[in-house]
Amino acid sequence: MKYLVVVCALVAASQCKVLPERVSNLLCSRNDPDYNACTRKAFEKSIPVLAKGIPEINLPPFDPLELPFMSVDRTINELVSIKAVMKNIKVLGATNIVIEDTKANPHNYTAEMRITLPWTHLDMDYDVVGQLLIIPLRSKGFFSGNFTNTQIYAKGNLKLVDKNGVKYFQVDKYNMKIRVGDGEIKLIADNPDLQFGADLIANFYNENPRRVMDAVNPIFVETATDLYRVILNQVLATIPAKELLPE
Repeated sequence: MKYLVVVCALVAASQCKVLPERVSNLLCSRNDPDYNACTRKAFEKSIPVLAKGIPEINLPPFDPLELPFMSVDRTINELVSIKAVMKNIKVLGATNIVIEDTKANPHNYTAEMRITLPWTHLDMDYDVVGQLLIIPLRSKGFFSGNFTNTQIYAKGNLKLVDKNGVKYFQVDKYNMKIRVGDGEIKLIADNPDLQFGADLIANFYNENPRRVMDAVNPIFVETATDLYRVILNQVLATIPAKELLPE
């Protein structure tokens, strides 16, 4: 039972960088009397900036979010096991995000957030083997899917680390809960002679989206949690803590 995520495009830089003005203008003072309200407002304003990415601090664009490669090797039980390689991943829809609630404490570096993504679209090349409930998985080709009403709860805290006498933040604990409301997918097999198997997988999902998504949810949550931990640490490693959390 092993699990692996590889994101080739995300490589943390070690050198100290300066926050661009379009980002520093959005930061809240740790002494703000209503820090929660400030952080929520800042996050709402930052969505267009995050969508385009912030190359100065190694933050990739979020809409679309593009990843060259990921792999998953995970067995939940005898009915659900997935070993997959995914390439040329493209996710659209993050700019439609609805912020339901945010809480942050600038003194113990904790934060939590509830958001909803009304719609997301996912394209990727895939190569998968495994078992999905009653359907054996053995397919290679192109995946396309639309998903609606994805609810995400994220909670975590940061810790301070010292690098050459400069304090930086690093993710200490980070957990997510995700529930996709509904979805529809299409698989196109690389080998036309194997399209029947791809259709069998897609049709099973489309006829039982809730059942399938509940079954694979632990794998999906682990994948997302590891991915965003990598992205967060990549950004945090470039900016001194005092710049991210000014007085």
